[in-house]
Amino acid sequence: MAAANWTIYPLLLGEADVSRTLDAFWSLSREKDVVTVPILAWLLISDGEGRPILVDTGFSDAERAMSIQRLGPHRSRPEWTLEAQLALHGLTVADIETVILTHLHYDHAGGCVALPQARFVVQRSELQAAAAPIVSRQLDFGGGAVFYDRRDVALLVDTFWPRVDLLEGDAEVAPGVRCVLFANTHTPGSQAVYVQTAGGTAVILGDIARNVELNINQGIPPGLYYDLEATRRAMARIRADADFPLPTHDYDIFHRWADGLPARAGR
Repeated sequence: MAAANWTIYPLLLGEADVSRTLDAFWSLSREKDVVTVPILAWLLISDGEGRPILVDTGFSDAERAMSIQRLGPHRSRPEWTLEAQLALHGLTVADIETVILTHLHYDHAGGCVALPQARFVVQRSELQAAAAPIVSRQLDFGGGAVFYDRRDVALLVDTFWPRVDLLEGDAEVAPGVRCVLFANTHTPGSQAVYVQTAGGTAVILGDIARNVELNINQGIPPGLYYDLEATRRAMARIRADADFPLPTHDYDIFHRWADGLPARAGR
């Protein structure tokens, strides 16, 4: 495949109030307060012939996120819908033919229902884990399924099944866009998306990391992970690989790159 450069735009699809303890493993953080975080997707626009690509899709419904997952306040607004956010870039949901899902938690895969023509690229191991999560159903948060919404998963294994592309490890999805599997980090089949930009390599992290300074620069794994050693190694590799690490729930990152990454000339 020929080389291509991409511009990356964060799309604000909602927000949630969560504990800062999610940023540090085993909740060993002195920061115990609640912080408001964005729920982002990422729009990739090629400087060549490539079609736009969407990474993640946000949640389906704020009230559902609170009632099913039994989490804290979540918010959505008309201007935060996927349709409205794409319109800011002159696109409609029908223009999105490829969606890469970093993982299948409710706040990353809930918006798939809004994309009538897209193909969904996900790791096979992630879909398997989401369909039959290993967790006690007595857990009083996370929907009894460690934050997978079974309605979202059911759509992928049934209604959307003909449009699901399953990966088994690393794969190039388009010139300059590569999925990299980081197994048993945030989820069993979490993948990062490596994107070639004119300014260097951007790595869209999903929730493999939540906070760039803590998780990437200092190498402290975030609070929710499957295998500590796998997660620690992922932090080190991403730090070496990424010129621009892009987590999903960081307002500083959203504001820094709201006009597109790399920055436009004159900014």
